[in-house]
Amino acid sequence: MLDVKFPQAPTTDDSTATAFADIPHVPVASALSRPTNRRQSRIVFGCVAAGVVGLLVIYLTRPTNHVDPNAPRVVAEVTGMHCPIQCGLRVAASLIRLPFVQPGSVTANPKTGVVTFAVTEAGVVDGEQVRRAI
Repeated sequence: MLDVKFPQAPTTDDSTATAFADIPHVPVASALSRPTNRRQSRIVFGCVAAGVVGLLVIYLTRPTNHVDPNAPRVVAEVTGMHCPIQCGLRVAASLIRLPFVQPGSVTANPKTGVVTFAVTEAGVVDGEQVRRAI
């Protein structure tokens, strides 16, 4: 015959039963079914709405890089541009700082050594300034 023993329920003189007896019982439903505070909900909604309006204002006032398609273009051939990314980025960054170059119009192709950019007016282009920038 097989002898099976089942654990017994703790008795009142058990030390673990008295230790857990001091912990207060808080029903879970009372914390979840608590009514929401309308003022707190309005504050959260107001903060979210202000954030959305702020993002919209930032988006609408952002600077645009629209280049006039009729603007005069300057094409320069540069020798010594051999690195795939770094040379083109450096040339573009230095040319954008020139006062007569339209922002967003600089393209530098390191493979061919051709740099193209749009200017505000054809007569204001200073060739020496362009050479120093490149």
